[in-house]
Amino acid sequence: MVLTLAAAVLYTGIACLLYFLSYIAFNLFFHPLAQYPGPLLWRAFRLPMVIRMVSGDLPYHVKHWHEQYGPVVRTAPDELSFTHPAAWRDIYPQNFLRPREYKDKPPGKDAENFISASEADHARFRKILAPAFSDKAVHEQEPMINSYIDTLMDRLHQAIGGSKSKAEAVVDLLPWFNYAFFDIIGDYIWGSSFGCLEQVREHPWIQVIAQFKVTVFVGCLKYYPPLDRLLQAITPKSAMADLWMIWRTTEDKISRRLADPAHRDRDVMSHILAANQSSASPHMTRDEIEINSMLLVIAGSESTTTVLLGIVNHLLRNPAKLTVLTREIRSQFAREDAITGTSLAKLPYLNAVFHEGLRLCPPFADGFRRVVPNGGAAVAGRYLPAGTVVSIPQWAAYSSPDNFYEPASFSPERWLSKSLDSSSPYAQDKRDVFNPFLLGPHNCPGRSLAYLESRLMLAKLVWHFDMTADSLPVWEDQRIYWFWEKQPMKVRIRSRTVSTVQDSQD
Repeated sequence: MVLTLAAAVLYTGIACLLYFLSYIAFNLFFHPLAQYPGPLLWRAFRLPMVIRMVSGDLPYHVKHWHEQYGPVVRTAPDELSFTHPAAWRDIYPQNFLRPREYKDKPPGKDAENFISASEADHARFRKILAPAFSDKAVHEQEPMINSYIDTLMDRLHQAIGGSKSKAEAVVDLLPWFNYAFFDIIGDYIWGSSFGCLEQVREHPWIQVIAQFKVTVFVGCLKYYPPLDRLLQAITPKSAMADLWMIWRTTEDKISRRLADPAHRDRDVMSHILAANQSSASPHMTRDEIEINSMLLVIAGSESTTTVLLGIVNHLLRNPAKLTVLTREIRSQFAREDAITGTSLAKLPYLNAVFHEGLRLCPPFADGFRRVVPNGGAAVAGRYLPAGTVVSIPQWAAYSSPDNFYEPASFSPERWLSKSLDSSSPYAQDKRDVFNPFLLGPHNCPGRSLAYLESRLMLAKLVWHFDMTADSLPVWEDQRIYWFWEKQPMKVRIRSRTVSTVQDSQD
């Protein structure tokens, strides 16, 4: 009996070993993607990529592999990463869908959302929400956005003793930017803020959604369904308390807004309500409203905080660039009330700074993965079989010397019109690889909003204060769990005086 059991175990072990070896051999030598270069273990298994994703350094490794192997790298047995500009239009405007591992629904809500939705449902959501993020709608919200930015400026002045004081103070801009952008997006979506700036404290929402490590870990388990099911089975309800708090907050916000439909006629909810009341428009269910508005709040706050922190970080590490920007802002506006979204959109150096900030600090540094559809397709001149997972890792693509001159340097000048002259070192930059808001039907709908609130915030910050670095994180040393895990950014600020304003215009 014992010998029989031992033999069974031995045979099972041998069978597993043979399967394991054949799996490796197939992936390395016979797989349809075997011709593409990449690190050996990554081509053999998906696990190395997953480990790096959970560790928060996947984009750094992908960048390294592209530097070693070129514009196409095999990062998993069935996955290719591209940094070639042509890949953008070959992947994202086409019928390439998300892999099933990235079409998830958060626990507690079974309704479809922007991430999990079919193409038909996604198109329905976009049609309903498009008017809320149009240039016209965003422009109408400028007074609301300005009210929160002005409150932030007041809070910072208070931190250093008043607007006419010569005193200085060291402030951590990370929580302040979080407060402002959460309040803005809450008001933009639901017609009411989180009260962060008013109460000068983090809303529990911020603390919860900042835990991207957990989100990434749970997402990675989707590659291993048995482990995913086991985790769901053994996770106690108490572990989900923070998520339930988010749902309760979301439900309460929407209930209050629905109870007072005339409260605001320009927030996102007003557009959803208008669509639901129209027989000619597609509708959204209550659960769909809740889950999609929650995702919009997360994306709308986290992305703008990331970009602005990254820009300020690079400006303080490059004081000469900050001086040029400061001179442009202060010479253009004698009074603060002259600073508007329309006027800021015309400032060349400010816009160049934003482009360069988005290049070096894209909110989503990894790639948005898509699956080659049935029948296969060509990507950047390479025919790929159906089922191949493809993506463009933004940070790696924007940091590639194949695409940009001196890619590691913070150089807003590369986006100015004179950079197109043949004598400019930036003339050969491949600007068509730069698509921070994506392309196609799944692009970011909040582009106009992001530019407006970020321009206003940075312009007023520079208009009000002189800034120098106190304790800055090295941006490129921060971990990336889908979003950057932003570290405290302590800045020494000093209020401008009336004489400083006059001097800047002389």
